[in-house]
Amino acid sequence: MLIKNAKIYGQELQDVLIQNGKIAKIDTNLEGDEILDAKGMTLLPSFVDLGVSLKDDKFSLDHLSSLEQECIENGFSAVVLRDCMDFDEEIFSLFLQNLNSKKIKIFPNIRALDSQGKIKNLATLLNKGANALELKSSSDTNILRVVMQYALMKDSFVFTRCNDSDFDDRGVMNDCETSFNLGLIGMSLVAETSEVAKMKEIAQFYGVKIVFDLLSLKRSIEILDKDDLKLVSIHHLIKDDSACENFNTAAKLNPPLRSTQDKESLRTFLKEGKIQFLTSMHSPKSSSLKDLAFDEAAFGIDGISDFISLCYTFFIKNSFLTWKELCNFTSKNASELLGLNAGVIEVGKDANLILVDENEEISTPKSPLYNNDKLFAKVKMHIIKGAKL
Repeated sequence: MLIKNAKIYGQELQDVLIQNGKIAKIDTNLEGDEILDAKGMTLLPSFVDLGVSLKDDKFSLDHLSSLEQECIENGFSAVVLRDCMDFDEEIFSLFLQNLNSKKIKIFPNIRALDSQGKIKNLATLLNKGANALELKSSSDTNILRVVMQYALMKDSFVFTRCNDSDFDDRGVMNDCETSFNLGLIGMSLVAETSEVAKMKEIAQFYGVKIVFDLLSLKRSIEILDKDDLKLVSIHHLIKDDSACENFNTAAKLNPPLRSTQDKESLRTFLKEGKIQFLTSMHSPKSSSLKDLAFDEAAFGIDGISDFISLCYTFFIKNSFLTWKELCNFTSKNASELLGLNAGVIEVGKDANLILVDENEEISTPKSPLYNNDKLFAKVKMHIIKGAKL
């Protein structure tokens, strides 16, 4: 396949020759048999998301198929699937076979603890092909120690969510003026920052690679070194806690949307390269779980469908970032973490590519969080290993 007249990373027009599923040449005036005219659309590497959950945090074949289709349509060639299951080792093997049959690459994480709070058979699950471990920072000290030992023993890494809900009395949004005015219990800043500091020390002591999962505060980033692996959701760079006004459950996320100052600081940190990974935080919930009183509504958002338009509208269109800069956080860094030969448009890399029409307006965002925003850019074609999907 030869892609003609594509704006690579939204810049100069070039041709891209794909052979045997890989990028073979990038130049002008290339020739080939099967020609795809990009018509001046933007060519980007497919996205890779480290923070994706199944609908309603429940496993079913339908939920898995829906996730795959949404990823294909919206430019994601690989995702890390968060664990919502208590599979035994045999069922986990069958689960992996199902994942391997998908057109996109799905990396399954494993929660360190089962639903009863007991440590799973981590060695076996990692041996069978689990991607990485998931661990709550507020877990018992002995559990933290044992999980770190397993990570070292199996040369794995750990996604750790830094939050101690005991600080919050089970809060439902950011602790701020809006929460006070709405009469809602707030989530305090120290619930996150104190755990970030603790887990940094633990990771350094054991020498374990940790992804600091879904950070939401300026202070959290400041506590960590520049090279510490930090995952931040795109929504925390666009919206602040005022989105929760009028008991808007579309803005009920965990971690919660924070202050305007925190949002702007996170944007600055992204620009400076102090944040490595950007996630859609895809965690869709049925309307029966969202269309409730704010206290009762589920945390979550359908993030994949709007992702490309959010990237373009809030980062590219206003020249805050270039596409190439942004793709470091949406494609390149995550591909390197997962050991993928992808994430950049370079000769020799897998031809996982998307064509984007930057001018197409999105009439109805998938998430009502963005109903009042005018969004642009739509994925028009997705190519995975040289095949059009």
